[in-house]
Amino acid sequence: MYTKTSYGLIALALVVLTLNFFSGSLGEGESGDSDSRTVLATTTIIWDMARRVAGDLWVVEYLIEPGRDPHTFEPTPQDVIKSHRARLILYNGHAIDQWVIKLLRAGSKATFVRVTERLDDRIVLVPDGPYIGKPDPHMWMDVRLAIGYVERIRDAFIEIDPVNNLTYQENARKYIAQLLELDAWIREKVSVLPEEKKLLLTQENAFQYFARAYDFRVVGYFYSIVTEIEPSASDIVRVLSKVRESGLCVFFIETTLSPRVMEALAREVDGRIAGRLFTDSIPPLDTGLDGYIGMMRHNVETIVGGLREGC
Repeated sequence: MYTKTSYGLIALALVVLTLNFFSGSLGEGESGDSDSRTVLATTTIIWDMARRVAGDLWVVEYLIEPGRDPHTFEPTPQDVIKSHRARLILYNGHAIDQWVIKLLRAGSKATFVRVTERLDDRIVLVPDGPYIGKPDPHMWMDVRLAIGYVERIRDAFIEIDPVNNLTYQENARKYIAQLLELDAWIREKVSVLPEEKKLLLTQENAFQYFARAYDFRVVGYFYSIVTEIEPSASDIVRVLSKVRESGLCVFFIETTLSPRVMEALAREVDGRIAGRLFTDSIPPLDTGLDGYIGMMRHNVETIVGGLREGC
């Protein structure tokens, strides 16, 4: 993650040191010991996958709540305490939550698993910005790669709880079958768009994996991974030039980011905002959209509907 310095993080580091000092006084199940039945996922996307594999055998919690931008998230002392009580901590890696993990790992007895670790041969690199040349973390935007997440989560549960091996395998098998259906549905859904309409301009550069998997072209974006840094005037001019060159006039905003710059761009080119997309977080639990699958279905329906209708 982009380097963060704040009084809040200094205080948080002191909490970590205090917990480490007094870790011997924590009761059973409170410091990542073998009796704990708690799993912590950094993002809600990983949380949703993990709870479907775990079933009712584990309490699965998330660190970053639905609707929050993980790029700007700062853990609280309560989050640190939560991490010390977990037996297993699941994270994405590749910038989006890496700095959080470095902080939480200090003194924790939990098993840490990067759910993308078997997907390194499918990585797309960040093309520009502060993380140029680094892995793009948004691998879940390709459903086939999301299946890789689920397979690693399944194996993580089996590694720490081999007695329930068959349960984890069956739960994962059922969920992977749903993801394969989702992937097939997306490919059928986007096939109605002619190639010249399969263009995306996004706020954050979060759609590289989606574009590669489903044959879209990313025209441009305002944020290159790091959403804490507001786009400069030259960034906006660059995006505006690409939009005019492509003829694109349909745009989407992301639920975790301010729509202000995108709305201004749409007005400038006589375009329109066709809807809101979920990228770094699953929809809030009260929306009726069912986790990761509901998020992807919503995104695809919004994108296809907007681009098909045009301006």
